[in-house]
Amino acid sequence: MEEKSHGVMRMGRWAGVLWSVWAIFVTGCEDEKSNVAEPESPPEAVTVQVKGLGDTLAVGWTPAKGALAYRVEVQGPSKLQRTVPGGVTEVRFTSADGLEDGKEYTARVFAQNAAGETPSSNAPKVTSNFFPWDEYYPTSLHRTGMGKQTFYNASPNGGFEILTGIPYQNLACRSCHTPGMGGPVKGARGCQSCHTNDNPQLGAKVDDSLATGVCLACHGRQRAEAVTHAYPDVHRAAGMTCMDCHTLGDVHGDGKEYKSMLEPGAIDAKCQDCHTRLGDNTFHRAHLQNVDCSACHAQSIVTCNNCHFESEIEANQKIPYGQFKDWKFLVNRNGKVTVANYQSVIYRGKAIVAFAPYHAHTIVRWGVKDCTDCHRNAAVRDWFEDGVVDVVWWEASRNDPQGKNLNYRRGIIPVPPNFKSGGMRFDFVTLDRPGGTRWSFVKTGADIWQILYATPLTQAQMEKLR
Repeated sequence: MEEKSHGVMRMGRWAGVLWSVWAIFVTGCEDEKSNVAEPESPPEAVTVQVKGLGDTLAVGWTPAKGALAYRVEVQGPSKLQRTVPGGVTEVRFTSADGLEDGKEYTARVFAQNAAGETPSSNAPKVTSNFFPWDEYYPTSLHRTGMGKQTFYNASPNGGFEILTGIPYQNLACRSCHTPGMGGPVKGARGCQSCHTNDNPQLGAKVDDSLATGVCLACHGRQRAEAVTHAYPDVHRAAGMTCMDCHTLGDVHGDGKEYKSMLEPGAIDAKCQDCHTRLGDNTFHRAHLQNVDCSACHAQSIVTCNNCHFESEIEANQKIPYGQFKDWKFLVNRNGKVTVANYQSVIYRGKAIVAFAPYHAHTIVRWGVKDCTDCHRNAAVRDWFEDGVVDVVWWEASRNDPQGKNLNYRRGIIPVPPNFKSGGMRFDFVTLDRPGGTRWSFVKTGADIWQILYATPLTQAQMEKLR
């Protein structure tokens, strides 16, 4: 028994030794196997996007797994290419690289590593266009002149044509508010209305300064604000000109046809483009969510009151009673209270008042001094007394030799919910003859009330102002 058991023990010890040797052998084989490098595979294919940006083609792509570099190729009249490191996902080619205007280019991106290169899964095409604005201009508001027509035409917005019966095409005001400023896109008074030639190219500049610029030659209310009435403006004081805020899209259009500059998308310029951080003050905390910046920061609008349409038709002259200032109107637009202006016109005893949102270029740090500028001001109290805001009224006792006997309300004036049914009172005057000089009283109240791209304040808003 004892001898047998010792034999079993010896066999067990040898088995353990053999197992240890086998384990060492197997482990060594595994280690040797792990030191053998797997053959490298070519990188994945990328997906390419290409777009034109003026005289630049921007080629972008999705990152590729395994890519150590990318070879970017743009094939057109000539082949342009560039190799960039693996972390880059966009390359731009410009005219300095040999890119030509008005040519079709095909973009490809090859992902590279030591095992080779993989062409992109697609090869998009794009036609270079160094100056797209000449193609956008035919549908721009400067070209079509649609703004004035949108308000004047009888259909669909119930404009002054209802009372005159005269088509827009027969009006003298078309000398300014007309397609192409009186000529085709190139030649006559098209491009040369603002530029020095009829074929401006990318980078062409216009004089948009206050003193000698071309913008204010047409934009008369802005000229009146800055020059005639000399309202200060923080942007002008900082040396800024029109194009510091407005874009080429504002001037030349964006390829879409708009009926008015008030239509959403027609104008790019916004206060928030620059003013992304707003001061923490009582006014901002109370009103930032439902009041537009201009409602507080604009000092005044300038209104050409009571245009005499007989002079427009028969004497080819634009003669308003005069320019009123030191006031501004409040309406709703895009969920916020904002500034509005109006135009009033009289023709053969018939009158219209048309309201619309307006951006006055009379911006200052504190356009509103305190709460009472808006809340429970004279116009608000006037409306709550009898449901009518007296806006413009005739004062015969003034006895001006030229009949300049209209007076008007200053300050902030809300456009109330009943403004079309007598909630605002306007008096109207007429000239002794077309092109004449003496005014006389005609009537109280308009025959047509119009408001576009805005709505009057609600009863609840009027109560808050109360």
